[in-house]
Amino acid sequence: MKTNYIKPIYAIVFTVFLSGNAIAQERYRVTYDYQTEEVKYLKLNKNGKVTDTLENSKIKRNSLVELKLRNVNPFAIQVQTDVKEEELFESGQGFNFSSLLGGIKKFTDDDINLHTSNLPDTDAFETTKDSASRGKTRAAVDSDFEDLNNTITNVSALKTTLVSNLLNPNLDKETILKNLLETADKEIDVRLPSAKDNFYVYLAKVEKSIKDSRSQLEGNLNAISNDIEASIENEDISISRGELVSRNIALSDLQRLMTNLNRSTEQSLQNLEVLRSLYTTLEASNFEQTYDYELSADKVNIELKFVQSEFSNSMDSDNTQTTLKKRNIKLLSKGGFKINTSVAMTLNNFGSSSNKYYLDNGVIGADKNDFFVPNLSTMINFYPFMGENFNLGGSFGLSIPISSNETIEGVNFLFGPSMFFGSKSRLSLSGGLAYGPVKQLTNGLSVGDTTNFDNVTDFTRNVYDFGYYFGISFSLFDLN
Repeated sequence: MKTNYIKPIYAIVFTVFLSGNAIAQERYRVTYDYQTEEVKYLKLNKNGKVTDTLENSKIKRNSLVELKLRNVNPFAIQVQTDVKEEELFESGQGFNFSSLLGGIKKFTDDDINLHTSNLPDTDAFETTKDSASRGKTRAAVDSDFEDLNNTITNVSALKTTLVSNLLNPNLDKETILKNLLETADKEIDVRLPSAKDNFYVYLAKVEKSIKDSRSQLEGNLNAISNDIEASIENEDISISRGELVSRNIALSDLQRLMTNLNRSTEQSLQNLEVLRSLYTTLEASNFEQTYDYELSADKVNIELKFVQSEFSNSMDSDNTQTTLKKRNIKLLSKGGFKINTSVAMTLNNFGSSSNKYYLDNGVIGADKNDFFVPNLSTMINFYPFMGENFNLGGSFGLSIPISSNETIEGVNFLFGPSMFFGSKSRLSLSGGLAYGPVKQLTNGLSVGDTTNFDNVTDFTRNVYDFGYYFGISFSLFDLN
């Protein structure tokens, strides 16, 4: 008794296991590289690992397709798509640069360098006691301004390099980072570490260097200004009007230089902050975009439209979003089961099974109906999907004779293999078994017997028997 229960349990478990394997969804990956234009079709296992490379775009129906776009610079490119059966991509790519655009628009190269030509000559106040020390101050200020100008120029070059690289759709992430770090290290400054070691530390050191230089220069400029003012107050009343005007001009030039110093350094510090923000976003950005799609249609054409991103478009003088290029990814499904209906013209033949009986002086005679009779048929066609233009399957249908011959009449049942041609397999050729009504003798009579019946219908009846058919049909619509 116990064994009788165990066997059905094993059978159920085995059946469930096979059913699970049969309906398991297969996975594929289609990759497109923006730089190389290369398209690959790959088969994956359940863990997402590549197990095979496909030679064409035929993928098993109802499989999960992973579309992976590689080397797509999200700073320069936005991807738009057009898919017939459903929207595959949502607008936007998950990158929001709105917070950066305002800072980037502040970038400007106007008067980025600080000119020391407006510094007063020591001759303008050489009558003061510390003219020698002030001469040293002038030399120190000139040197400090030159160092600060070099640092500001390097920050400007970094900005230009990074922004232009980000706007270039043909550069990958590694190249952009490499160009940025190499540009940073072109400026040799013993106070700064290598940008390749840690770019954030490098930016922090540059920021500190700019602030320290500004603070030192402000102190030196204030010292010069104070010396000039003190010299004016201490000068003898006989000082000429021209000398007084010259020194007042010098004070005005110092104030203007102080203003320019604050403006230029503040601009450079803002540039550093935007550089830090852009670099952080670049490090976190992904130049690969992946989408999942379940292939259910026979044929899918995914149009990829690469247009300017919001970030790139904001840098243009116009507001037109330029289309960089368009590409099409084609997918063809295989497998699956298709069913459609069709109207057919068939030729049915029942051979020796069908006879036309008659009476000749009371003797039963018969003529063979071994010819093809045209029929109007309706068919249900079914086939596993093999390709776009040719498939093999089967057909089941009903037919009614359209011949004027009354010897073959009634509904026939048709079943047999079929070949399907053309787009959506609309045209088909089929042939096989026909099961329909034929006349047979009753009451044990045979051909050649003598009977007292006056009418053939008195000793014949319609029975269903097997024959065969050939036909051509045109499908109307898909049922699945």
